[in-house]
Amino acid sequence: MAIRRLSYRLDEEPDTGAVRLIPAPQGPQEQEKQQSLEPTELAALVLAVGHRQGLSRSRLPGGGSLLCSTAADRTNADRTTAGGASGGLRVDVAYADSPAELPRPLRDVAPESLTAFARAHADRVEPFLADVRRLFDERAGRQIVVAEHEPEAVAHWVALACASLPDAYAASLTFSTWTAKPRRAPQQILGIGPDADFDRFDGPTLDHFYRVHDGVGGQGSTPVPDTWAEVTARQWIEGTPPEPGADDDPFALTGPTFDVRQLAAMSGEARRDIVSAHAASVARESAGSPVVDELYALCRDLGDEDRAAAEPLALALVRHYAAVAEDQGTLPDIAACERLPLSTEAWLSLRGELGGRADDALRRRLREPVRTWTEPLRLALAMGADAGRGLDEAMERLARALLNPGRRECAEAVEVLEALGHTGLNRRVLKLLAQNLTGHKLDRLRDLADAPQGRWLLKHIDDAPLAVRLAEAAARWRREPGGPRGAELFGALTELLPGRRVNDAETLRLLWRLVWGGRQPDRVDVMRLARTCTARLIIEAGFGIRLVGWLKEPDRVDNELVDLARALLAERLGPREQATAELLVLAADFAEMRVPVDRAVDQLIGRMRRASPVHVVLRKGIDELVARGLSRLDPVDLCRSQGLRFLMNAESGLLRQYRARLLDDGVREGLIHALPHQPAHIAALYQAWRPRHGRGVTVEWQRVSDELLSQILAPVMPGLDEWTLSQVATELARLAHGRGQQRVQEWNAWRNRLTEAQGPPKPQGPPGSCPGHDCGHPAP
Repeated sequence: MAIRRLSYRLDEEPDTGAVRLIPAPQGPQEQEKQQSLEPTELAALVLAVGHRQGLSRSRLPGGGSLLCSTAADRTNADRTTAGGASGGLRVDVAYADSPAELPRPLRDVAPESLTAFARAHADRVEPFLADVRRLFDERAGRQIVVAEHEPEAVAHWVALACASLPDAYAASLTFSTWTAKPRRAPQQILGIGPDADFDRFDGPTLDHFYRVHDGVGGQGSTPVPDTWAEVTARQWIEGTPPEPGADDDPFALTGPTFDVRQLAAMSGEARRDIVSAHAASVARESAGSPVVDELYALCRDLGDEDRAAAEPLALALVRHYAAVAEDQGTLPDIAACERLPLSTEAWLSLRGELGGRADDALRRRLREPVRTWTEPLRLALAMGADAGRGLDEAMERLARALLNPGRRECAEAVEVLEALGHTGLNRRVLKLLAQNLTGHKLDRLRDLADAPQGRWLLKHIDDAPLAVRLAEAAARWRREPGGPRGAELFGALTELLPGRRVNDAETLRLLWRLVWGGRQPDRVDVMRLARTCTARLIIEAGFGIRLVGWLKEPDRVDNELVDLARALLAERLGPREQATAELLVLAADFAEMRVPVDRAVDQLIGRMRRASPVHVVLRKGIDELVARGLSRLDPVDLCRSQGLRFLMNAESGLLRQYRARLLDDGVREGLIHALPHQPAHIAALYQAWRPRHGRGVTVEWQRVSDELLSQILAPVMPGLDEWTLSQVATELARLAHGRGQQRVQEWNAWRNRLTEAQGPPKPQGPPGSCPGHDCGHPAP
């Protein structure tokens, strides 16, 4: 389509200040061109997009493009207008429907001039180009306001932007090199002078509305980091103008290879982006390309300064080297690239990519004797065939060979492993030795530790799994004269465990097999074992039935034995063993007040009978637990339950434990101090311990109850006032039911005998102290 060209004179009414465009005469060529807009319409568009002195390019609502050049009108030097110092202004206009058809302004600015300009404004080039890029990256990129003293400086900024962009992008860039009212201007880049109607110091304006680059004393907007802008700015400043990118990738990092000095001067992000761009270009180079050699040297030098930034290029170079080797029909030796800056993770990644062929070669070699595997294994490990089927199969066969120490393959496997000296391979073979453990495999592990090839196992024992370390230690200690055996060996092996304690059934089964094999531990070993790990864990491991003997004939009754009894209730036990476990659990629960006294008494009698005969240690422990429960009962509950009758009929062992519990110094002192304020408890204790004779009352109970009366209740009596004594009598009558009066008379008679025995009243200390002595000692 033809370009419409017109010229105007800019005129201003002296009275109103209104601005108008007056068409200038056209030459013959312009008069012959087809017009798409009337001159008046085009003049309105020119006024709409700005008319200050300088250049402007604008996109119009209808899709067209408008290029304006405003300068002093030399043909009318006698006129003076608001737009110029003298002679008025002339506006030359080029209009087209498509931006690509318009002439490219500012092409006459030479690269040398732009380089000099960039060096003179070095600190502003990168932020400016970063904002230019954002005009294209963001759908609504903010307008750029460039403040300078002269329009020519703004024109250089626009020229610098256009020269950094591909032609299509540069042609679409809109700008005005000089405008008095930028807030009305629609272009992307707006040049203003110090006197423009624009607040260059307004915070919200700088931060949110415009991107301001101030060359006349203001700070401008905060710079935005951008790798393309940083690299392009450095190329201008270094005197190597950038080569604009392609239209489909206008901000690609192109140009010459930077040296280490240049890269070191860039920000970390820019450095990484440039190295990544170089890395992408390596794959396009042929074998023997000098560019590859140049990049190899750069990669090594950069690795000394910034290893992480150099790594992508190093990866690309190794892949290129491997691709060239494979094209030539050979296996690449990655060790040749070890001087490149690559992390352990990068080597692992490369080996995963390149290890397939080495793994296939190793699989073919596995058909031959073990002693021939050394070199194929070495290459497969170097090439990163860690996850290959060939390497997996080789390790499995090495592990199987080691578990047959009587065969030649075992010795050959050790020779191969020692020749390679590969820590990762050793660890993986050791791990295979510990997988799918059976009793038979554990025996083979001990045999390996005892064989001459066990030196390899001992040498790498710190890298071995727990099961292998335990098997080696068990074999070594069993070889020693006088070494630990049985439960002692079990305890020694436990010291090798995390936390020095068996915490799971699998480990317990492992240790059991290593120590006792398939044999039954003796009774002493079982008791020591049960105290090393919990009874519940022993039962979970399947050895619970072997602990029944310890339950029936323990060396002491404690929490571990109670836990064993509780756990054994889930096992299939004989009648007597079942009753024994139930008896011990019931006694322990009653001692902790988890079972009501009447139910406990009913069940204790029946279970004691079914468990009979009960071992003397077990019986003593049960008596102690039951006595603890009875002694902790509320005295009123004791009198109203079957517990009191149970005590009066109890055997001497239980009564001794009951007496010992109540006469314990701490318990006795607590009762003596508390009872003066508890008349109901005094009445209940007297009702329980009062002298009685007749059927069902044992001599032992008579002796124990009399001692409890004299040692606990008697010291309380001197401190009781009349009101408390009255309350005791009332509570006692309630407890005795139909014999209340008789019981009160007995109580009074007992108090009178106690008073007569103590003699006339003497000065008394606190309740519970010796009568007649303020010493605080318990009464006799």
